Amino acid sequence: MKLDKTSLDRLLSLDDVTLAKTITALAAAAGIDQSTAESAVSNLRLVRASLSNATDNDIKNAASIIGEEKISAMLDKLGGGSNAGK
Repeated sequence: MKLDKTSLDRLLSLDDVTLAKTITALAAAAGIDQSTAESAVSNLRLVRASLSNATDNDIKNAASIIGEEKISAMLDKLGGGSNAGK
């Protein structure tokens, strides 16, 4: 699975509590410390707006920073497995 608009849309479809928990878990999987992740989800309106407005270039930049392997593992945690969408 790869990071794309469909994956972001899946995140956006989650309720606030689940979104916050998911982002915190995904951040931990990416090696981001818990306090930073919790700070990021403290304003879910901003998180949702940022995810909604992410461009293909933003997604590509995030993927290069985090790394495809970590992204794949994180997205698999969201469900669908590595063959989703194929």
